[in-house]
Amino acid sequence: MEYLSKAEQARIRTLDKRKEREEQGRFIAEGLKICKELLGADIHVQYVVISDDASISAMSLAQEYEQAGIEVCKAGTNAFSRMSDATNPQDMFAVVELPETPILMPQTFLALEDINDPGNLGTILRTADWFGMKHIVLGGNCTDPFGPKAIRASMGSIFRVNIHQKTSLSSFCNEWKSSFPNGELFGLEASGNTSLRDLHTLPMEWGLIMGSESHGISPQTTSCITRPIRIDGAHSAESLNVGIATGIALYHCMNL
Repeated sequence: MEYLSKAEQARIRTLDKRKEREEQGRFIAEGLKICKELLGADIHVQYVVISDDASISAMSLAQEYEQAGIEVCKAGTNAFSRMSDATNPQDMFAVVELPETPILMPQTFLALEDINDPGNLGTILRTADWFGMKHIVLGGNCTDPFGPKAIRASMGSIFRVNIHQKTSLSSFCNEWKSSFPNGELFGLEASGNTSLRDLHTLPMEWGLIMGSESHGISPQTTSCITRPIRIDGAHSAESLNVGIATGIALYHCMNL
């Protein structure tokens, strides 16, 4: 087990920036749980790094990586901390290649527009994974799903869903409607004319669109929606967190 070179350490430290992740074609997945999830994922791990003072659990997991034929490197405690994005580094991280965007047009999908909080995005990915929604479309100014905070919030679910990143969500929706003319696009809006609880059946092909808490769904994407829906409440709170709202909508739609 060799020490990671200083040149590679310098390259890793730049991976906290989205531009660098895209240019290098890789990202950092940190923490024992995340790295454990990676072992069974269909995604390419370049190598794993452990700290000099790694815990017994981290060392044990490192051995599993070596047995799987994946290189494990070491780094001094201070060097490891400088490469880590976490406030309290967790002894291990993996350097992972960015997955290729699936080419296929998904039959069902969850679309997110302008979700710029990585914690919310990671939570939504985790929720989608829980309910079995495998295709997530990101449009507008969504935060990078492969940023460290989003990955941690996803708790490894990011490795089990297919992420389609689109510059224009409305263009994707129009293309989807051409592919599935009998499908429906549901958009969650506070003033939606159909209550979620009154939605009793779904077609074979459908998509659920969620917008940002502050601005909602853009006018361009709104024009693609075939049925605006709403979540009814007691109206004592101004709005729902987008992660909570997505969870409620997915629970309902995925169980019809």
